Amino acid sequence: MIERLLLQMGRLLLAAGALALLVALLDGLPVSTAVGCAVGFLIGREPLPDLWFLLTHRLGGVRLALISYGRGRRLWRGTIAGVPVEVGLRPTSGLYLPWCLLPSRTPRLRLWLASTGQAVLHAGLGLWLATSFTGPTRGIGFGLLFTFGLLALTRGKSLVSSLWPVLVLPFAGPEALGDEVWTPHGFEAERLLLQGRIGEARGRVEEAPIAPHEAGVAAVIVLAQGRYQGAEELARAALEHDWNNINAHSFLGLAIVGQVDSGELSPERGVARLGPALAAFGHNDRAIVRSVLPAADLARFTGDHEAAVRAARRLRSGYRVSLWIALAECSLAAALIAAQRAEEARKALARARREYPELARIADVERLLEHEPPPATAPR
Repeated sequence: MIERLLLQMGRLLLAAGALALLVALLDGLPVSTAVGCAVGFLIGREPLPDLWFLLTHRLGGVRLALISYGRGRRLWRGTIAGVPVEVGLRPTSGLYLPWCLLPSRTPRLRLWLASTGQAVLHAGLGLWLATSFTGPTRGIGFGLLFTFGLLALTRGKSLVSSLWPVLVLPFAGPEALGDEVWTPHGFEAERLLLQGRIGEARGRVEEAPIAPHEAGVAAVIVLAQGRYQGAEELARAALEHDWNNINAHSFLGLAIVGQVDSGELSPERGVARLGPALAAFGHNDRAIVRSVLPAADLARFTGDHEAAVRAARRLRSGYRVSLWIALAECSLAAALIAAQRAEEARKALARARREYPELARIADVERLLEHEPPPATAPR
């Protein structure tokens, strides 16, 4: 509910900002300044907060699990300062920076210092440009100030790029950070998973008990290894501990899909369990249901093969993480097999293997090719 309100507030602020800029133009604002405002908005919306976060995250006790830029096929993978880095083919407006807050002696103070530093850098740069220059440079400053206000009002209780750690955290109770602090081995498992090193990630989780809010990591490991019944149990347990709903329901759905593709469940029983799993998440927001990957597999199980192909293609293009790209390629391949387009399915599976070689679902979908009916031939 709160997330939807923040989303609507962000849209209203964007509309109000655009209207204010139009009125200012009609009232005599120089076009160059207006262009500068647009440029400042684009810079301040994602690239600049990403830069501030990269500069200050260590101070806040935060560790990065991955730095990713771009979507689609990976052009380069490597490691910088111990952090995995990936560059995708299609440009994006900002970086993808999954992170974890690790235990420290003074977590509140460190978060406050880092968040205050981000706020001062962002607002200070915008104020300096807006008051010390003219023309497009001044407009850039106004754009940065607008995005600062936008982020401050719409990020809610986020620990990064928001004012919550600055204004609220110092006065909040001891449970304020609660599920935000990860165990070191849980964080290492998350980082290894993002690199596709499933076996090593499982070893980290088995070294010591993980916290309840880290159940998602265990669910990903079990799912990636093809232990689908166990993944379903862990996803349901994660839902009980308030794990991020869209992730929990996606993994729950994929665990059911995996059981169907591996032969553990019949397609009919899969539909009977998959439909309610998705509906339970999306009864208030059907658009989000259509945005989760198992929805494409549900279309395949119900016989709408071309719709499944279209959905899987669309979802694949939106993912930044190799695991999810590979899972989407598997869903696409399965839909293509059902549509009797075997050669395209093999290409999708090859892309999945390139993205995430250890993913067990690749072999499950490959086995579906063995049972593919021969293509129909026209009568002579």
